[in-house]
Amino acid sequence: MNTRTLYPLMRSTAHAITWRPMVLGAALGSAVLLVPEVLTERLTATHLTTLARIAAICVALGAAFLLDDPATRSTPTVPTPRVARNLVRVTLAVPAVALWWTLTLGLAKTTGHHAAAAHLPVAALTLEAATLLTAALALAAIAQRRTADGNTGVIAAPAVLLLAAVAWFLPHSAALILTPTDPDWTASHDRWTAVLAIALVSFLWAGHERERRPVPRGWRLTVIAVLILLVGGGTVFAFRSDSEQRTAPPSGGIDTGTPAWRQIVPGGACQCANGSRFSFWERQADPTRVVLFLNGGGVCWDATMCAFTSTGQPGENDFYDWNDEGGERPYDQKSGFFDLTRADNPFAGYSIIYLSSCTGDAHLGNVAQKYSPTLTVQHRGYVNGTAALDYLATHYPNAAQVVVIGKTAGSIAAPLYGGLVADRLPHAKVTVFGAQSGAWPDNPDFNAKVLAKAWGAYDAVPAWAVDGLTVRNWGIPRFWVQAVHHAPELVLSRFDHAFDPAAAVEVTTWMPGNPPNLLTVIDANETAIETAGVTLHSYTAPGKGHGLFEFDRFYDLKVNDVRLIDWLKQLVTGKSPSDVHCDTCNQ
Repeated sequence: MNTRTLYPLMRSTAHAITWRPMVLGAALGSAVLLVPEVLTERLTATHLTTLARIAAICVALGAAFLLDDPATRSTPTVPTPRVARNLVRVTLAVPAVALWWTLTLGLAKTTGHHAAAAHLPVAALTLEAATLLTAALALAAIAQRRTADGNTGVIAAPAVLLLAAVAWFLPHSAALILTPTDPDWTASHDRWTAVLAIALVSFLWAGHERERRPVPRGWRLTVIAVLILLVGGGTVFAFRSDSEQRTAPPSGGIDTGTPAWRQIVPGGACQCANGSRFSFWERQADPTRVVLFLNGGGVCWDATMCAFTSTGQPGENDFYDWNDEGGERPYDQKSGFFDLTRADNPFAGYSIIYLSSCTGDAHLGNVAQKYSPTLTVQHRGYVNGTAALDYLATHYPNAAQVVVIGKTAGSIAAPLYGGLVADRLPHAKVTVFGAQSGAWPDNPDFNAKVLAKAWGAYDAVPAWAVDGLTVRNWGIPRFWVQAVHHAPELVLSRFDHAFDPAAAVEVTTWMPGNPPNLLTVIDANETAIETAGVTLHSYTAPGKGHGLFEFDRFYDLKVNDVRLIDWLKQLVTGKSPSDVHCDTCNQ
């Protein structure tokens, strides 16, 4: 085919194309995505992703009619091959579809009045939309081989819906329809790419000529009936209630035989320090009130500290837990915070996501660090932590209150995770309670050597967490400041024993003073945070105590006649508690 025949063919084809289904599909798709966004602020990024997929299906249904050709009986002997005629139709339609998709997603990202719109995974959704469009064209081309009257859309359109329904119901191991927060999101789009390639080959193969056979009338009626059923069933499935999704057994879950706690294995890129499986724990209770509990698990940053040796239970050395066998299990702890039967427990009715570190990086890292020829440590705490956080956002989308609790090393990253929760659940009240890391210093050498280099944390966290800060001045006390600058509605609080000998033992060489005075460092850090304009509610207890949540001291602790649990109740019920600080702190 040369330009002499191509241009006239394109002009005549443009007039012959049945544009109405495409236009209707595009209009309906835009309405599906944009109207709910304008009318409600309760949409999350997951909701918008689902609506964008439905919009893409609408356009794919319109594309199923793109190859309709009522003159098909008069074209078997024309010199231009059918595959060429089909490609001309596609060439004319694809730019219009691409422009529509760009404008629709652009409007969704810029006109929405909630933060979720800004987090639409545009590239991944574009791949899905391209695959759906190509699949619709492939089905239409196949239908061409089976019809005598050229009306391919009546067959291809319901087939598109059928394939979409099948994709929605695929098991998780082969799933195409996942939420952006799912750890297998990237792997699912490898599968989308494979489907796109198959659809493209099918479209080209179906374009070669063959004798047409009329489709029986009864079969067409059956197709129409299937279409009606799929539309109804697909709509019910797509918009099934969030409560049903929360009560369904989560993918990757392992039944441990414990009635209150369930182990969740997110998979994907999540892993412990030695590359083994990572998991976290869930306790389902009130879906509108959730605790994200960041347990400690220790830290490391050199070959000695990070060695895969076991000095206690398997998977645990003197410095940190390096696989999933080490560390504490929430169901083994029956006292303190974990006694959820006590009426005076401020968190008794909360759902809980319990996350214990097995990467030695305080839930902050995302790097494979080679400490010696025989020791490579997967510092993937940030990957693991955000997977658990994304699970929380997906399974508790209506949470009105989320409390991020950090214990020892887990409290280091607690304010940053508070900001991450606020990003995913913008309508929830987010409170952060970080316990027992108040003495961790803001030391430029530590910031560069450990946070940035050993753990890769500076590059792992979102841009807002390091905004305006270099590697050397991005220190742990500044996490609190960055979190509030990003999410001003955060409620921040901390707890420390004045002279806890274990809370900051790993970092004493980076503290001022020889030996350093822990209480002086704690108070100086708090002053620096509040000088930056951040309100940090604090409770400082006397003495050398270590441990809080796992002991009944959680209920008994009283400083200046203020019980800790009463102070916490005020905090989580929205009544700003006064700071509590020991007078005689060396008791």
